[in-house]
Amino acid sequence: MSAREAQGSGTRVIMFMGKGGVGKTTVAAASAILAAESGQRVVVTSTDPAHSLGDVLGRRIGSVPVQVTPGCHAQQLNGRDRLEESWAEVGGWVRRAFGWAGLDDLEAQELMLLPGLEELFALAEVTSLVDSGRFDTVIVDCAPTAETLRLLTLPEVLGFYLDRFEQQRPLRRAVSETVRRLGDLPIADAQIAGATRRLADELSGVRRLLSADTTSVRLVMTPERVVIAETRRTHTALGLHGYATDAVVVNRLLPEHVSDDFTARWRSAQLERLDEVREGFGGVDTLIAEMSPIEPIGAGTLAEMARVLYDGREPTAVLGTSQPMSVVTGADGPELHLPLPNADRGEVDVWAGDGEIHLTVGAHRRNLLLPDALHGRSVVGASLSDGTLVIRFDADVDAERDDGDA
Repeated sequence: MSAREAQGSGTRVIMFMGKGGVGKTTVAAASAILAAESGQRVVVTSTDPAHSLGDVLGRRIGSVPVQVTPGCHAQQLNGRDRLEESWAEVGGWVRRAFGWAGLDDLEAQELMLLPGLEELFALAEVTSLVDSGRFDTVIVDCAPTAETLRLLTLPEVLGFYLDRFEQQRPLRRAVSETVRRLGDLPIADAQIAGATRRLADELSGVRRLLSADTTSVRLVMTPERVVIAETRRTHTALGLHGYATDAVVVNRLLPEHVSDDFTARWRSAQLERLDEVREGFGGVDTLIAEMSPIEPIGAGTLAEMARVLYDGREPTAVLGTSQPMSVVTGADGPELHLPLPNADRGEVDVWAGDGEIHLTVGAHRRNLLLPDALHGRSVVGASLSDGTLVIRFDADVDAERDDGDA
């Protein structure tokens, strides 16, 4: 299973996500340094292609973790080596197939690297940090929100297609000789199938690690209406894909004692937004970082920032609760409960069939395999209430109806 048996060891993973420019990297670095002060072995690692973690820490870092303070290491992830190792055989076959189709080698090499693959395999390096046993806590400074959401869904989506690839092997063997007679199209042989299986297993390991009980997301935002709205959508998307959020961080709140009317009015507007955050992210803790008169760079300044931010809380504790998908017994039959915090009813669409639930929430989509307890049952209705999607199933197995809509 890897990733220390899906975190059976209890290794803590905390992922800091947020819109570009909200101070996500600074908050992640500060959290790591404060956690190390309590005696934990901590590494803060960045998948953000902006490579700003070293700038925040005030020192040069690379792809190998280096100690920045006692107990705290830092690393700037680069997924290219892992990508080339894991994708080499499959990518080589794809390149040959593109060449057969008439593309020159340079074009084929460009097309075979699917968008996001390099970043995804940078994220896969987090499993290596957990497996190493060197650290009690792994803190991840993620790429900006939209890109990270895409990366978090890639293991599941690619795993889905790789599984289908495996299931079609007998058919491919049957037709391969016929295809060869028609031309020299490269056929995916057993070696490619084995490489595909290893790739699928690696992606599954990422998925298990990031959805484990000891992994949680912290959403960083500034107290601005547009940023808060995007963060709420992110919160919903994370719930859709089964990722737990345990805290939101409101960064760069203007300090209480301000000297002029303009700044005082600005702070007043920020406080109104802060109330919206506290009301709109139920079940998770709200952490507040005031704007500093000096730029928070270097271990000492970051540690002080973190002490104010956490205000006596342990940075690596689970700071809030997020309910997982569950099956419960309803009045008329079994129900599947799926948390969708901040989702609007008009954005939710549900369809069931072939042992799967197909969900759409705004621009985000997910296919869920039904738990064994619900196999053979039909959806009879769905509703969204208090941030939880409730999908109701017929009490009898193999009922006639086979779909539902919310």
